[in-house]
Amino acid sequence: MRAYRLVAPNQLRWEQVPTPTPRPEEALLRIHACGLCGTDLHLKTRGHYYWRDQPLTLGHEIVAEIVQLPLDYTGALQVGDYVVVDPQLVCGDCYYCRRGRLNLCERLEHLGLSVDGGFAEYLAAPLRNLYRTPDDAPRETLWRYALAEPIATCVAGMRLANPQPDETVAIVGLGFFGQVYAQLARLWGATRVIGLELSPERRAVAARIGAATPLSPDAWRANPIEAEVVIDAAGSPDAADWCLKLARKAGRVIVFGYRPEPVQVDWYQILVKELTVIGSRSSNHAWEYALRLLQEGRLTLEPLVDLRPADAIEHAFADAETQRAFKPVLKFCA
Repeated sequence: MRAYRLVAPNQLRWEQVPTPTPRPEEALLRIHACGLCGTDLHLKTRGHYYWRDQPLTLGHEIVAEIVQLPLDYTGALQVGDYVVVDPQLVCGDCYYCRRGRLNLCERLEHLGLSVDGGFAEYLAAPLRNLYRTPDDAPRETLWRYALAEPIATCVAGMRLANPQPDETVAIVGLGFFGQVYAQLARLWGATRVIGLELSPERRAVAARIGAATPLSPDAWRANPIEAEVVIDAAGSPDAADWCLKLARKAGRVIVFGYRPEPVQVDWYQILVKELTVIGSRSSNHAWEYALRLLQEGRLTLEPLVDLRPADAIEHAFADAETQRAFKPVLKFCA
């Protein structure tokens, strides 16, 4: 089968690799669509804390068709079902797994980050990681369910933030994740949501969606607004500094955006404002709600998605790196 592989930093290419053989607790999946994430860009350019310097098939935002199940399987899934895939491979037995903190598993592996992922024709994945898409989902729009994974990560972060209706929510960065966070904040009942973003194009998309009031840094400096909840959805070098500026005394800061290099912060501001700083890593117990949001169409996603055939993946990476696309989604089969 064909797979799009990271073979060295800044070197990606299509390769012929063996079709995976499922283990007894796994299903064989045919990839329908897979989203391209900022983490894939980090992996491409400099590696990632998961990567072991071996060729790796990227892609972890996956919707796929089940083509093979274990012979002794008696559960509800069937061959022909379409599923989304939780890419977190957990041991189920460590201190954190036993306490329901699966995203903190001591032996965590991750499809598309540490083991082969979804930019391929086929994938083997554990049955416990599969969530069936709604039965009435039209085949021509099944690609939307590739967004279940990034939405689930945002839902997990929003549950940690837990904004109240009378609180202001500020989001640093209005890329795909920031735009989703803004809409989730509204679903949580927040009546005032602002988004800090350098790019005029991204601010324009946010204004069109209408969930957040988009501001440039200069506009914020001219009229500072403080927020009880601040979410770093950028992972940029100055995002941490902006989060501390935006946070109101006794506010909550959610660290969601990933940056591979260490970030310096004004530690004293956390003290004098008595801030709560919370890390949000991947997803935890958020998949069912993410699927329901997609099924019910409660998020405006079309302005954020750039749907392309799998053969256009090289251009998709280039456009994501230059911010000409929010969220490329690659279709592998019709």
